This record gives sequence, structure tokens and C-alpha cells, in this order.
Amino acid sequence: MPHDLILSLSIILVVVFVALVVAVSLLRFFKLRRARQQQEIEVLVKRCHRIDRLLNIVPDRYLPLTTKTVLMEYMVSSVSLIKKHREERELVGALPHYLQSLSELKAGQQATLKDRVQTSQQLELIQNALQSLPLLLRGLVGKSVLDKATAKEQAAQIRFGYFLAHHDLLVREARLDLDIDKKARALEKLRLALAEMEKVAAYTASEPVIKRLNKAIKQVESELFGKKARVD
Repeated sequence: MPHDLILSLSIILVVVFVALVVAVSLLRFFKLRRARQQQEIEVLVKRCHRIDRLLNIVPDRYLPLTTKTVLMEYMVSSVSLIKKHREERELVGALPHYLQSLSELKAGQQATLKDRVQTSQQLELIQNALQSLPLLLRGLVGKSVLDKATAKEQAAQIRFGYFLAHHDLLVREARLDLDIDKKARALEKLRLALAEMEKVAAYTASEPVIKRLNKAIKQVESELFGKKARVD
């Protein structure tokens, strides 16, 4: 066999071999990228379900408007992305609701602003959800969805909401006790509610709440101990 022919065949074989190696490498690369993408989408789906549950559990009274708006914006963008990559009926089906809610939030409308804790079981759910929020916000900071200063400010407001929720339940129970003339028990619960709000006394929004509590406590003390109530 002529030398030139052998050389040509060798070159062809080398080229074919290199092409095969490149092809295999590319297939492996795209396969890994696809797997990584699917894994990221799966994490995103789980996070969206978690946020959805949280938003359904916590009334607007205990969740800062900015925090809820940020979370709803994240839900809209994330579900829109999920929709492109996989079938997720529950989340994708709720997308119109998320869009409407986001529009209302940006207009300053909070549908459940007047809703308050009614039971100890509800309180536990709300407080557990609020406890998980700061970590969730830090995760959004890491993804550049939220800046650190805003996340820190929101964490302070969430902490206020955490204690406000317990306050609301204690005040509700105190009123029920007053309705059945259990003044001593009501007074104890009002004092516990005051102790809860004093934990966040540095937060401006707590001032009117603490003022109302002090007034209510003095009124019950007056009725219980026969002292003249002093109203500031």
C-alpha cells in the first residue's frame, strides 16, 4: 500500500476518532447540563410549594407588605420558568391567582389584613411559618432577588409579626374570659400579651399596641381590685 495512502487513512482515522471523542464529550456535557437543570427545577418547584403554603398560612396582619410582594414576585417569575421546563399543574394553574395577588399587593391591597389568630393551633402554624421566613429571605439575597438591607429590615418586621400573633390570641382569650366574668384570668392573659409586645418595644409599630394593652390592664385592675382606673 502506498505510503501516501496509508498516511491519508491514518489522518482520516484520527479525525474520525477525534470527532467521536468530541461527540461523546458533547453528549455527556448536554446530558449533565440537562440533569443539572432538572435538579434546579425540582428545587425551585419545592421552594415554590413551600412559599405557597406559607402565604396561605400567614395572614397579612403578620406578614410585611414588602415581604409578601417580594415572595409573590418570586413566585410569578419562578412558576413562569417552571412552566417552560416541566408539567406542574398545581403551580402553573395557580399562576393567574399569583399575578392577580401581585397586582393587588403593588396597589397596597392586603386581602387578609383584618384576619387574626383564632386558636392555639393556628398560632403554632403561623409562628412556625414566620420563623422560617428569615432563612428564606437570606436565600433570596444569595440569588440577588433581595438586597441585604431590605432583608434585614423585613426580618425585624417579621419578628414583630411573630409576637403580635401571640398577643392577638391572648387578647382574644382575655376578652372571652371577661365575657364570662373571669377577670383574674383575663388580667393574667393581658399581662402576658404585654410581655410579648415588650419584646419588640423598640419597633415603632408596637407603641400603639402597648398603649392599648396598658389601658385595658388598668381597666381590668380597676374592676377587679376596686381601684380607680388611670387612663393615660
